[in-house]
Amino acid sequence: MKTATVNINSYVKVKLNEFGLSVMKSNREELQRMAPSLPHFTPPATDSEGYSKFQLWSLMQAFGPFIHLGGELPFDSEIQFTCESVIEEEE
Repeated sequence: MKTATVNINSYVKVKLNEFGLSVMKSNREELQRMAPSLPHFTPPATDSEGYSKFQLWSLMQAFGPFIHLGGELPFDSEIQFTCESVIEEEE
């Protein structure tokens, strides 16, 4: 098994699905009600493999309330973490 130390400000990459995009759009629309001058929702950029990049804290803030046992996930269950080093441990 490998472990990594990741800072809450580190970047992670996820593959958003339609539910995830609808959560993001709904969050933006709620903000626009309070601040109408904000631009309309634009989906996040994706790389060639379909991953979008977020700071870990931002991902948790946006999608944490929607993640629970048995519920629909807003993104694929695999998360790519960016980290400085990975430590291999013996099992």
